[in-house]
Amino acid sequence: MKNRIISAKLSDVKIKDKYIDEAFNLQLTNMLKLDDDRLLAGFRETAGLIAGMSEPQITEFMKNKQRYGGMWEDGLIGGHTLGHYLTALAQAKVNPALTAAKKKDVENRLINILEALKECQEYTKETDGEGFIFGGAFPSKEFRENPFLQFDNVEHGLQELFTQAWVPWYTMHKILSGLNAAFLIAGESLALEIANNLGIWIAKRTEGWSEEVNKTVLSIEYGGMNDCLYELYRINRELHESGKGGDHPEYERFKAAAHRFDEDSLFEKVLTGEKNLFNNVHANTTIPKFIGALARYEADHNETRYLEYAERFFDIVVSRHTYVTGGNSENEHFGEDNILDAERTNVNNETCNTYNMLKFARRLYQETGKKKYLDYAERTFINAIMASQNHETGFTTYFQAMATGYQKVFNNLDGNFWCCTGTGYENFTKLQDGIFFEDENKLVVAMYIGSEYKSENYTVSLDCDLSVSDEVKLTIRPKAGISFDKDLWLIVPTWVKGDITVVKDAKKIKATVKDGFMIITNEKLKSGCELKLTLPMGITCHNLQDGKDTYSFMYGPYVLSARLGTTKIKTKSHGVAVSVAAKKAIDNDEIVVSGESSVDDFINNIDKHLIKRDGEMEFDLSDTDKKLIFTTHYNQYKESYGIYWKLRV
Repeated sequence: MKNRIISAKLSDVKIKDKYIDEAFNLQLTNMLKLDDDRLLAGFRETAGLIAGMSEPQITEFMKNKQRYGGMWEDGLIGGHTLGHYLTALAQAKVNPALTAAKKKDVENRLINILEALKECQEYTKETDGEGFIFGGAFPSKEFRENPFLQFDNVEHGLQELFTQAWVPWYTMHKILSGLNAAFLIAGESLALEIANNLGIWIAKRTEGWSEEVNKTVLSIEYGGMNDCLYELYRINRELHESGKGGDHPEYERFKAAAHRFDEDSLFEKVLTGEKNLFNNVHANTTIPKFIGALARYEADHNETRYLEYAERFFDIVVSRHTYVTGGNSENEHFGEDNILDAERTNVNNETCNTYNMLKFARRLYQETGKKKYLDYAERTFINAIMASQNHETGFTTYFQAMATGYQKVFNNLDGNFWCCTGTGYENFTKLQDGIFFEDENKLVVAMYIGSEYKSENYTVSLDCDLSVSDEVKLTIRPKAGISFDKDLWLIVPTWVKGDITVVKDAKKIKATVKDGFMIITNEKLKSGCELKLTLPMGITCHNLQDGKDTYSFMYGPYVLSARLGTTKIKTKSHGVAVSVAAKKAIDNDEIVVSGESSVDDFINNIDKHLIKRDGEMEFDLSDTDKKLIFTTHYNQYKESYGIYWKLRV
C-alpha cells in the first residue's frame, strides 16, 4: 500500500486559539440542550409501525415525545439532524478541549442514542424492513401503512416534498455517516453493528433495482450514499484483514451497493471540458456525488478514473463558481461558468456546500499531496466556516450573502433544523481538523492556528494568532529517549507578502522550498527544537471574473468586510422555512475612488488607501466617497456587511 498522507486524529490535536475554542464550546452547549428523545421520536415511531404496534404502544415507545417542529424534523426529511448529531457527538467526545463533565454528558448521549437505535432495529427483525431505521414523518394513512413509502415513491420518480418524498436517500446518508463516525472516531462498536444491519437493508434494496429504476433514483437528491457505503465497506474490510473481528460476513455487498449510487454518466461529463456544465444545477445535490467518486478511489486505488473525476469537478467549482470566502452558489444552485458578480444576492454560499467542499479538499490532499487543496481549505475554514457562527449564541447560518448590505441570519435552538444546522454541528465539533497531516516520512503543518499535536512519539505546538501578530512559534518535543524522525513540511501560504523568515535556536536558517512547502529535514530536528516563523502579511485584492472592478480585500488569511451597522436589519422566510436577510443597509455598493488616475492604480496602491489601525483588526478605507471601516469577516455577526465593492473613478 502506498505511503498515504493522513490527517492527525481529532483526539490528538488540541486547539489553543481562544476564539476557536470558544466557538466549539458555544456549539456544544447548544447541542447538549437538545432533547435526545425528541430527535429519536421519528425512529421509534417508524420501528413501532414496522413491528405492528398499536397507536398507544407506539406513543409509549416514543416516550410520549414529539419530533421537533419547524417543517424539517417533523417533515419527510425528519431524521437527518440525528445523523449529523451522531457525527458531532463522536467528534466532540474525542476533543481534548472537552471538560470532564461535558465529556461524560457527550458519552452518555452518544451511547443512549445508539442503544435506542439498536432497540429500533430489534423491532424490525424477521420483517421486510429488518435493519431499517429512519425518522421521517408520516403525513397520511398510506405512509403509516407502509413506512417505506418514501423510498417506493422515489423509485417511481415521485418527489413532492410534503406529500410524496423529501430526499430520503439524502437523509439515509446522514444517518449511516453518523453511525460510521461513532465507530471510526468514538470507537463505539455498537454503532458498527447498527450500521452493518442498516447496510444490509440498503444493499437488498439496491439489488432489487432494474437499470431504469436505478436511473430514476439517481435523478433525485441522494446525498453521498456512495461515500458512506464505501466508508462502511472499508471499515469492514480493514477489520476483516486485521483479524480483529466485528466485520460483517457479507461486507462486499456494501461496495456493490455504493456503486449503485455512482453516477458515472455525470462523472464522465466533467472530463469533456463542456462549458456551463453545472448551470442551474443544485450544488449540494452534486458536490457529495463527487466526494463519493473520491470514496471509490479511496476504497480501491486501482480506480484512478474516479480520482480524476473528483479532481476535475473540484477544480471546476473552485475556479468557476467560488467567491473569495471559499463559498459557492446562489439560492443553492450553481450558475453559468464565471458568472459570480451578477449572482451576488442575499442567498449565496449555502453552508452545507462549504462544509462539503472543505471535507472534499482535505481528502483530496490526503490522496494527492497537492498543496492547492490545503490553500482552499485554509481560506474556507477561516472565512466561511468560522464566519458561519454567531459568536454570542453559537447558532449558525444557512446562507452568507455576497450582495453588499445584508446581514448574516442564524438558526435558533429548537425550531430551525435546517440541513445547514446539522452540518453546523459537525463543523464546530471538529475545529482542530486539518492543521496537521503526516505520512511515514514527514509532518505537515497545513494551517497556522494555535494548537498542539500529541503523537505517540512527540508533541508539536503552534503558538500564534495571526490576527494579532505575524509571528509563529513552533516547538517540537520528542518523548524521552526518542528522536524526531520526520521531515517538517511548513506550508507557504498564498497570502504572504514578502519572504518568510525561519529562526531555529536563535539563528536564521534557510529551508528548502518544494511544492509550496518549506522543508526542514529531520537531521536538524532529531532532539527537538523551537522555530520562530515570520509570515509577512498585507492587503491583497480579489476581483470576480465577470466584475473587473468589483473587489474584495484580504489581510493575510482573513477576508475583510465593511461594517454597515444594525439599523436596517430585517429577515424574511425563504424556501422551506429558512430565514434570510431581507433588507439592504445601503442603496448601492459603488465606491468612487480618488487620488489615483484609474481603478487599477488604486488597487495597485491599495496599501496607501486601506490602512490597518495599530493593534487592531480594523481597517480604514480612504480616498473614497464612502468612509468605510473594514474588519475580519469571520467576526462579523451583528451588523450588515459588505465584502464586495464596485470601484470607479
